[in-house]
Amino acid sequence: MLLLTRNRTNLLLAILPTAIYLLLFATSLTNLVGTVTYRGAQVGYAEFTIPAIMLSSMLAATTTTGTSLFQEEMGGMSLEVWSYPVSRGGYIAGKIVATTALVVVQSLAALIVGLLLFDLGWPGGHWLALVVGTVVVSLTFNGLYLLFAALVRDFQRFMVLINVLGPFLLFSSPSFYPVERMPLVLRWLSTVNPVTYGISCLRGGALAGWDAMWPSGLGMLAGAIVLFTVIAAVLNRRIREL
Repeated sequence: MLLLTRNRTNLLLAILPTAIYLLLFATSLTNLVGTVTYRGAQVGYAEFTIPAIMLSSMLAATTTTGTSLFQEEMGGMSLEVWSYPVSRGGYIAGKIVATTALVVVQSLAALIVGLLLFDLGWPGGHWLALVVGTVVVSLTFNGLYLLFAALVRDFQRFMVLINVLGPFLLFSSPSFYPVERMPLVLRWLSTVNPVTYGISCLRGGALAGWDAMWPSGLGMLAGAIVLFTVIAAVLNRRIREL
């Protein structure tokens, strides 16, 4: 956790994209677009995009958590950790919990900034559904990026992969625009894009409550369980090779 929070480069890379989207992108387009149709109702563009900006913040934070695996090994921290009587299972569980906690905190921070900038009149039940959805989606995407970091052994290849993959996943999903307005090819891609279902979970919770959140939320949770099961096996093998 200290490696994740003390490294200024990690913090800047995680915070700056969210700040740019909130202060420039969303605020400008809110005045330009006005309202969009979501589930048959007109909603303000700011309300529509806050979940997408939260997910963008998640992707930035999960990039940091994935990078931390390489920083631990290159800085010799992994060998230092294993000089203490730490079980493999405890280390892996601690890694998952600490990194997911960071992703959740940063995602909620993006939500708080959005709340300060925009008038979000969501009912209490919608807020609770959004917070629960945030935890579930954070688990899934943290698991996905940790798996990439565990499988890709070369740091430069990992950085290239995530810097190409992140924007592609975000903008080939109905993040900043309704799916009905997307080109046909992007609609096809969005059906196999995990960000689509993460957005659906967050946006559904914020704008429509539990009934709209739980189908995507359950799918995200199932995906997280599978991802962390695979990650545990891969990290266990990687630890043995140190």
